Amino acid sequence: MRTRQLEVFHAVYTKGTITEAAKHLHVSQPSVSKVLAHTESQLGFLLFSRIKGRLTPTPEADIIFSKADKIHQDLAQLNLLAKNILQVPSGLIRLACTPTLGIDLVPSLVSKFSSDLPGVDFETHTYHYDEILSHISEGSIDLGLAYEAKNNDEVESIRIMEGRFVVLGSKKFSFPNKTLTYKDLENIPFIKVEGPLSEKLYSSFSANNFKPNFVTTTDSYLMASSFVENGLGVAVLDEISATSLNHQHKIWELNDSPSCAVYIILPKITSRAIILENFISFLLSHNYKL
Repeated sequence: MRTRQLEVFHAVYTKGTITEAAKHLHVSQPSVSKVLAHTESQLGFLLFSRIKGRLTPTPEADIIFSKADKIHQDLAQLNLLAKNILQVPSGLIRLACTPTLGIDLVPSLVSKFSSDLPGVDFETHTYHYDEILSHISEGSIDLGLAYEAKNNDEVESIRIMEGRFVVLGSKKFSFPNKTLTYKDLENIPFIKVEGPLSEKLYSSFSANNFKPNFVTTTDSYLMASSFVENGLGVAVLDEISATSLNHQHKIWELNDSPSCAVYIILPKITSRAIILENFISFLLSHNYKL
């Protein structure tokens, strides 16, 4: 007996008539009659006696119903479970991001998404860009967030937001105007920051004939921020990192600087868990406020 046959048999047995069974199943009466007749033909015996327009279960039907009812209840519970998974999905999302995105942006995104869907668990990591690609390739993380990500044979990158470069200053190096030009920064001590955005930034320096007065070099955004706070010089960072690292908001906009975009990095696969698809949709639709 197939699932549809079981469903029709259970409906006719509990409702007592073809008409009521059809209403319960939201199908036509001929459809119910056809399935029931086909089932009896396959089984080789009648399930119902037709007496004066009413259907009376046969002894064989009573025997089958004792098992069929349990199967019917299990199927109903299975359908409810599937519906609940779709409406309130749960599971584990393994997320990695570059270090500065992990200071403030990623915690705020994870907290917001988790408050909307309390059934989800996150496992978060901070890696450099090449490490994110490696972990996605080996399957140890589900997705990454990084600046200026690129597609390759194994991953796809989707832009979720676009920011800009800003100048990070201090009490010692402060500027009267909210927006600066490269000319405003001439001869001022500079912290050189090596990272995923440095090539793009320094190409902009060259295009604008600006030669910074570098006094030290670091590959740590956190250390660059500390150098700035200690008055060693100024630094140019992306606005997410600058805002996360500089709580005093000694930040100035920089004219003619290039944009810098944040991307989702995903493995090139054909199917993903519902909870992961929901998180990706959340990232794509989120209203970012820097």
